[in-house]
Amino acid sequence: MSASKPKFDPFDPVVIVRILCGLLFVPHILFKLNAMDGAAAFFAKAGFDPAYPFLLLAIFAESLSAIGLVFNVATKWTGLLAAAVMAGATKAVLATKGAIWLWNLGGIEYNVVWCFLCFVIAVHAWREEYRTYGRVSLLFPKQVTA
Repeated sequence: MSASKPKFDPFDPVVIVRILCGLLFVPHILFKLNAMDGAAAFFAKAGFDPAYPFLLLAIFAESLSAIGLVFNVATKWTGLLAAAVMAGATKAVLATKGAIWLWNLGGIEYNVVWCFLCFVIAVHAWREEYRTYGRVSLLFPKQVTA
């Protein structure tokens, strides 16, 4: 490889989508923190029992996802975590409102797109690691010296 790619390229569409997907978690986290009882009631209605531990787990997972995606930390794993969080959110919406697609009617459209984008970001991070290092590692890759 002749030239290495910069860590932050504001003109790379994947970088923009990754940061946007991470930032979108912030209002979700803040809502849950500001309305714990209402969020716990939603979790209970969605079938997450007991609700409070699942609510705290969701806040923790969303916070990790936001930090990882915005700051490009372990993106291959935080992208998968974010996709799993959004898959759980999709399950919760389906359980409480039924099979409605349109987001403006309370459906899953927004969640599915966000879940898909987070998964694509993770796949892209895995591919970039393989392209850069010729292999993938469990956590943080190192350049092989020969």
